Amino acid sequence: MEGKRNIEWSNFDLYCITKFVLRNFWLVILSMLIFVMSVTLLQNLAFAPEYNSTVTFSVTSRSASSASVGNIAVTDTVAGQFGQLLESDIVRSSAAKRMGLDSFPATIVISVPENTNIVKMTITAGSPELAYKSALAIIECHHEYSSSVFATAVLDTINGPTISTIPTTLSSRQWLVRLSAPIGACAMILLLIMMAIQADTVQTPHGAKQQLEGKLLATVYHERKRRLSLRSFFNRAKTSLLISNPTCSFYYTETIHQFRVNIEHAKEHDGHKVFMICSCSENEGKSTIAANIALSLAQKHDRVLLIDADLRRPAQSLIFEQPNKRAFDFSSFVGKVFKKQDLADAITYLGPQLNLHILFSSAVNRHRLESLSAESFRPLIDALRDQFSYIIIDTPPIGLFADSEVLADVVDASVLVVRQDVVSAIMINDAIDNLSDSSSVFLGYVLNNFRSFRATTFLRSSYGYGYGYGYGYGYGYGYGYGYGKSKAAEKHKNKKKG
Repeated sequence: MEGKRNIEWSNFDLYCITKFVLRNFWLVILSMLIFVMSVTLLQNLAFAPEYNSTVTFSVTSRSASSASVGNIAVTDTVAGQFGQLLESDIVRSSAAKRMGLDSFPATIVISVPENTNIVKMTITAGSPELAYKSALAIIECHHEYSSSVFATAVLDTINGPTISTIPTTLSSRQWLVRLSAPIGACAMILLLIMMAIQADTVQTPHGAKQQLEGKLLATVYHERKRRLSLRSFFNRAKTSLLISNPTCSFYYTETIHQFRVNIEHAKEHDGHKVFMICSCSENEGKSTIAANIALSLAQKHDRVLLIDADLRRPAQSLIFEQPNKRAFDFSSFVGKVFKKQDLADAITYLGPQLNLHILFSSAVNRHRLESLSAESFRPLIDALRDQFSYIIIDTPPIGLFADSEVLADVVDASVLVVRQDVVSAIMINDAIDNLSDSSSVFLGYVLNNFRSFRATTFLRSSYGYGYGYGYGYGYGYGYGYGYGKSKAAEKHKNKKKG
């Protein structure tokens, strides 16, 4: 039984979490609407509307010759008693009889402002009409009792009763409805943050080392793909992310050169010449990485070959903007007997400036791909091995198709491209296990398309990263949400211990 995953905050990046929340912001809006509608419905079911009718009385002396000072003295001693009388059960019962009811259908609230001769009565009932009629009944019947109780003072009506068409509880209910919207938004944002954390995707270089098996060969930061001109911005013009392009930043180019050093060491120490670049899923940038590492090698070494071995959706001709118009290409030699001269004619040389040879490919029908095996590729790779010092092979995603696993038994070493915050660590480790179990050596992985708020501040050349050469295989790729390290990773550890 797997233990709980220990959450290390260094494995998560604020940019990835923010991007996940923004990408699913429609859920935040939906949550706001649900909270508002739920609160409104509960209020309508649980709370009946209430209406007020207000009456203002004045307490005056019965003697017309009394001075104003005497009126104030009367107020101080009598106004509060008048209020108690209006709230008394005897007045309420008398008012109910006048209305033809068994009990008084409203509540009475009396307020007496300090040092005044004012008595304010508020009647609250379930309808405007009932509140108004209750107030009239109190006004009509209170004289029967106040005249006999208060001999020196009289209670006169100076204002009211009023009729209210708006429920008194509406303002407080509207406040609760307004509050429910931000509460719903905050609740959904917190849920999305937890989902982003539990997704177990690779978000930082530190997280890659903690979550994945193998060596981190390089971290490739974001790079702008559109030309820096107003016209190209409106035309949405794009340019390939090649280190030979002068618009590529210095940091991006140097990262590719640092990755090249790992390839050179693999050849110097172990004699590896043929390297396979693959990814776990589509649109992770492995074709661009393969093209750039081939260009970087070609800047230092002669006879470097880049092979587009993606027989399902070849991309190198798009990246290098070289239409594949040759009679023969990579797909023409796979699983077939071929002539070396035809193979030589199929290879495109990009000129002394780039010093790179490319063997482009075209799409092959599915039935032919199903019959391909390692022996279908081996004669072709062996024929090219003798002619070139380095061979870089761009392959289909290993998590979607078996082509990469077949080629992994033919090449010398393999590299996995991992795009930040795309595939779960469980699936990446499964792909690493498949490559490690093959006849070739698994060199490690490249963390591609790395974005971070801190990195954006540090690297002013970090811009929007657009790939533009997606596969589009016609069906979705389910990532899921992983908890803990994968079984494949545990198996890989046990294999190392054994």
